[in-house]
Amino acid sequence: MAEVAADRDAPEGPAGVVEIREIVKRDLDFTGSFTLVEGGPLEVGAKGRNDSWARLGAEVVATGRVAGGLFGRWALEGAIVDVSSGKTLLSKSFSLEGGGGRAAHRWADEIVRYFSGQAGVASTRIVFVNDATGKKEVCVVDYDGTHFRRLTDDRSIALFPKLSPDGQWIVFTSYRDGGPVIHVMRADGKDRRALCAYEGLNSAAAWMPDGKSLIATLSLGREPNLHRVDLEGRVLQTLTNSSASDTAPTVSPDGRRLAFSSDRPGSPQIYAMDADGANLQRLTSGGQSDSPHWSPLGHLVAFTMNVKGNFDIHTFEVATARQSRLTFGEGDNENAAWSPNGRHLVFTSTRRGRPELWVMNADGSGVRALANIPGRSFTPHWGD
Repeated sequence: MAEVAADRDAPEGPAGVVEIREIVKRDLDFTGSFTLVEGGPLEVGAKGRNDSWARLGAEVVATGRVAGGLFGRWALEGAIVDVSSGKTLLSKSFSLEGGGGRAAHRWADEIVRYFSGQAGVASTRIVFVNDATGKKEVCVVDYDGTHFRRLTDDRSIALFPKLSPDGQWIVFTSYRDGGPVIHVMRADGKDRRALCAYEGLNSAAAWMPDGKSLIATLSLGREPNLHRVDLEGRVLQTLTNSSASDTAPTVSPDGRRLAFSSDRPGSPQIYAMDADGANLQRLTSGGQSDSPHWSPLGHLVAFTMNVKGNFDIHTFEVATARQSRLTFGEGDNENAAWSPNGRHLVFTSTRRGRPELWVMNADGSGVRALANIPGRSFTPHWGD
């Protein structure tokens, strides 16, 4: 495990250097992969005082400074230095035009990528439904629950928002115009339009990995079934044709398989099938099960199961069919969604009373509440 040190003596500057340092520290601490130490000298490298860092137990030092450039442009210049050799292992520069916080998140993600080979989550976002206005609106926060923004002002009911694979669009269900209609809008809430407004239910759409089509729950005047639709809302293929309700689709990262919830057995259970509707398979057989979400790593499906009156988060291992329980009756825990790197889950929990956003590691450890968001929060989705 690498140890990363943050410079506690960094001077204040036009971009808030101390704030940037604290953001990077929080981002790295969130991963659970680093031991953070402070107190060493500012100067590091071949000519620096690396013995001081070594005595603190650091193996590498992550540094950052705000530097001015041409035309008043400022940048965060980050580096990772090996304590034993003084060698610079990685150096990056990030423009501060988008703000010091954004640059800090990007630098933290680069540190995570260097040591783990996987992208970090510090620059990611969570979309969800929140009722702080008295109505259910689509909202977004940074991965840690900060920078709460409301994206709709419908004064109605919104449900099931999901970010597109490229992070540019959000699809969601809205009752703004009466019945449930699937809408799509840019990630900043602009350029909104109705996508599916067929007779009956239009709901719970999920993006295909290429972002060029969606799997939607449409009733088309009968029972809700799953259909693949294009970005104009045209039905390309009917995937299920059941007299039960098939809903809550989720797509495997390779786009070859779907999981969904169906009440075919009488109570909701999780099913899977090929993306063309073939090879239907029942995954769960316990209590009422709903809200599946396929891990971006491909090996797990998270879902909600009712166990002795409480809703808790479970996972299903695709290769072995092994189920694991991640939460244990502390309130109702529902609607889990994976982080883009597959290492964390966000979910709603009533363990403190009202439904709030919580996060945990993929194995159920490290459970923590996000920043205090007003109102009640529902159906989160984590994306880039």
